[in-house]
Amino acid sequence: MKLSLFAVSALLLIALGTSKAFAQYEEDNTGYDNYYDYEAGPDSTQDPYEDGYDAYDPYYGDEEEKPKKAEKKPYIRITMPYDTITEMITYTGIVEQEDSYYDSLYLRAKKYLMTKFELKDKDFKESSVNMDKIIMTLKLPYHMQKNKYVTENVGNLEFKLALRFKDGKYKYDIDHLKHIMPENAAGKTQPEYAYLEYYVRAERSIIYNDLLLRAADKQINSLIGEIQKALKEPVIIDEDDW
Repeated sequence: MKLSLFAVSALLLIALGTSKAFAQYEEDNTGYDNYYDYEAGPDSTQDPYEDGYDAYDPYYGDEEEKPKKAEKKPYIRITMPYDTITEMITYTGIVEQEDSYYDSLYLRAKKYLMTKFELKDKDFKESSVNMDKIIMTLKLPYHMQKNKYVTENVGNLEFKLALRFKDGKYKYDIDHLKHIMPENAAGKTQPEYAYLEYYVRAERSIIYNDLLLRAADKQINSLIGEIQKALKEPVIIDEDDW
């Protein structure tokens, strides 16, 4: 009889311990299946491995806050002033100056060009008869901007300049742009050249060709600005107007 009571007591203790352990297990593991869904709560049935769900992505579900990868922009080539009729790069324009006469415009242009390009009076012999135009081939040192800090001398930029004058206005045309290579380029003794239209059409060395075109475009536009400034009517101050 004593043995039987001892056995019953042992069984009761084992059962009680098992029940407490099971209750603790349930308490410790409540909501485990929904551990990965922070926003849906313990009633969610979302599978953490479906639809690309990533429990370790701190930006999951918040696309606006998620950092975006930098997009690589396509390279855009420079657009040169291209005359589709002559198939040449051509800078042209008409400048209105109501108070200017053709001969005064001619003399201002001549003075500017003589100073800028170190020309002599004889260089204007053909255009000095009627004083209504100046047409000549000129050269500028060709400086190419390789990057923000480096400028390279790549030879000379040759071009044809035509200035035509009328009372109250003048017209400029710049074309036949030619890149004259340095004399020592590639071991050559004679300078070689390339028309700038070649750089526009070439499908190889595009970025380098664009650097050459951008440099030429900058220099020609600067020259046009200087011509317009030189041909402006001088400001005359009336001493009686005070």
